[in-house]
Amino acid sequence: MEVTFFRLRAVYDLLSTLCHNPNMLKTRSTVCFLGVVLWGPLLPAQEPAVRPNLLEGKWTEHGVRNIIGAGTETTVILKKNGNEWTITWEFVRYPSVNEKTARPILRADGPYPVTVDDQELVVTREGKEIRSTFLCDPQRLILPAIVQKKPGEWAFRSEAESFVVRCENDPFKVPVGKAEIPGVPGGHGFYSYEEAPRSLSSPRGQYLRFLDRSDEKGQLFERFRLIFDRYGSTRYEAILETGERSRHACQPHFFFAADKTR
Repeated sequence: MEVTFFRLRAVYDLLSTLCHNPNMLKTRSTVCFLGVVLWGPLLPAQEPAVRPNLLEGKWTEHGVRNIIGAGTETTVILKKNGNEWTITWEFVRYPSVNEKTARPILRADGPYPVTVDDQELVVTREGKEIRSTFLCDPQRLILPAIVQKKPGEWAFRSEAESFVVRCENDPFKVPVGKAEIPGVPGGHGFYSYEEAPRSLSSPRGQYLRFLDRSDEKGQLFERFRLIFDRYGSTRYEAILETGERSRHACQPHFFFAADKTR
C-alpha cells in the first residue's frame, strides 16, 4: 500500500478545515464518514498471533547485502517424520561482484532432533540440549523470541543470553505496579505500561517499561523496555546509563516464508 505523507497531510487539513468551519456544522456526520473511509484503510490489519508450535515449513532470514553485492541468508527447515521432528539450518554466502567466478556457497547444519517444552524449542545436538524461546506460524518463525509465559510474565532464551520479568499484575489491566526484574533487589522493581504516540507511517505501539528505584531519594531509573506492535513482534530495548537506547541484547530473529516479506 503506497500512501505518502503528503496525501495524509492533505486529508488531515481537509478534515480540520471542514470540522472547524461554522458553516459546515451540519455536515459533520458526512465529514466523520469521510474520515473513516479515507483513514480506515491506512491502518494495517493485525496479523494472526504466532504461537510456540512446531509446523512443517521453511523460513528465511535475508541478511543485508553490501554495496558490491556480498551478503548472507539463513534458512530454517522444520520437518516431521511420523512422531519425530527435525530442524535444519541452511546458510548461504553470496559473493561480491568483484569475485567474478565465485558462486554462492551453501552450508547445511543438521538435521537435528527437536521438541517443544514450555514455549522453548529444544534442539538435541551432539548429545547436548540447546533451548530457545520461539514463536511460529506458516508465514513467520521468530527464533529466538520474546514470549509471554502468562499474564504479566515475559521470557527470552537463546544460547547466549536470557531473561525473565514478572509484573505483580497484568500490565494491560493495571498499567503501573511492582515487578521482578533481573539484577534488581526485591521491592525496588516497577513497571509502567504506556501507549506510544500515533504514527502516520507505522502501526501504533506500546511500551512496557521496567524501572529500578536505585537511590535514597526514591528516584526511578528505566532499565529496559519491551516494545509491542500490531504485528505481534515483541522487541527488547535496553536503556544505558547515558540515557541512550541499545538493541544489541536479547534480540529476536525473524525468519519469513518465501511468500512473506514482513
